[in-house]
Amino acid sequence: MVLRRFFPLLLLSLLLLFPGCGQKKEPLTIGTLPIIDNLPFWVAEEKGYFKEAGLEVKFIPFPSAVERDSAFTAGKIDLAVGDLLAVAQMRQGGTKVKAIAVAQGRQPGEARFALLSAPTSRITSVKELRNVPVACSLKTINEYLVDRMLEDAGIPPQEIKKVSIPKIPVRLEALLNGTVKAALLPEPFASLAEAKGAHLLADSSQKNLAQTVIIVREEVIDRHLPELKRLLEAYNRAVADIQQNPQAFNRLLEEKAQVPKEVLPGEKHGIKLAFSPATLPTEGEVEAVLGWLKTQGLLTQPLTYSDLVDRRVLER
Repeated sequence: MVLRRFFPLLLLSLLLLFPGCGQKKEPLTIGTLPIIDNLPFWVAEEKGYFKEAGLEVKFIPFPSAVERDSAFTAGKIDLAVGDLLAVAQMRQGGTKVKAIAVAQGRQPGEARFALLSAPTSRITSVKELRNVPVACSLKTINEYLVDRMLEDAGIPPQEIKKVSIPKIPVRLEALLNGTVKAALLPEPFASLAEAKGAHLLADSSQKNLAQTVIIVREEVIDRHLPELKRLLEAYNRAVADIQQNPQAFNRLLEEKAQVPKEVLPGEKHGIKLAFSPATLPTEGEVEAVLGWLKTQGLLTQPLTYSDLVDRRVLER
C-alpha cells in the first residue's frame, strides 16, 4: 500500500534525474555536408556526449546544399548546418525552418572564406577586381561575401562581376589552372589554393562577414525542445574539446569533411580551427543578410529576425 502511494512520486523523481528515461526514443536526424562546420556534431557523437544526454542521433550525409535543403522540405532531416540565406530562401518557398544558433562565424577567423587570384594572375589586391569576373556560387552566401568584400574595397556594385561555378572543387581547379582570374573559396579549399600558389587578396579572418547557423525544422523545435537543448549542451562540450586540442580531430576532418592532409591543423599549410559555443545570431547580422537579399531582388516577401531565428533552444 505504501509503495503504491509513493510510486508516482518515485517515477517523477526518476524522470527528473534521468531526462531521457521513459521517453520514446526518436532519433534526431542531422543532415551533414562534408564541411568543417559540422565537426562539433561528429566529435559529440564519437565521444558519446549525445548518449550521455539521453539522445539518439542519426546522421544523413549530403553532397550538396541543394540536396540538403530538399531533404528539409521533404521532412527527411530535422536539423543541419547552413546559412541565413538558406533559411530565408527556404521559408519563402514554404519550408518552415529556423536558425537556433550560430555554428561558425561568431568570432573573426571562424568560417573563413577567402578571395583569391589565380597563380598565373598579376592581380594582387581586391581593388584590381574592378570588372573582373569572380567565380562563386550565385544567390548563396558566396555571392553575398563577394559583394561585401569588393564593396568594402570601394568597388561600386555596377563594376562587380561574377561568374557562376557552384561546385567548389571545380571552382578551385578553374582558379588553379587560370580558367578564371579570381574566385571565392571556403576552407579548406582556400588554404589548399594558397598552398598551390594562388594569391590571397582578402579573407574573413579579421572581420566577421557571415555566419553559418544550425537550422532546425520549426515542427521539430515545437515537439523536441528539451532534446534540442540537450543537443546544444553536447555540442558545446565538443566545441570545448576542439578548442583545447584542435589537432586531436584531424582524423574526423579527413574522413567526414574530406580535408586534404596537407592543410590539416598543425601542417605547414594547415587551417586554423576555431569554434565558439552556441549563441544566437544578432539582429544586425540577420538584417545585413535580409538587406542584401532585398537589393538582389531575392526577397519576395518581408521577413524579420523572428521569422528566421528561434530563441527558445538557447533560453535558460
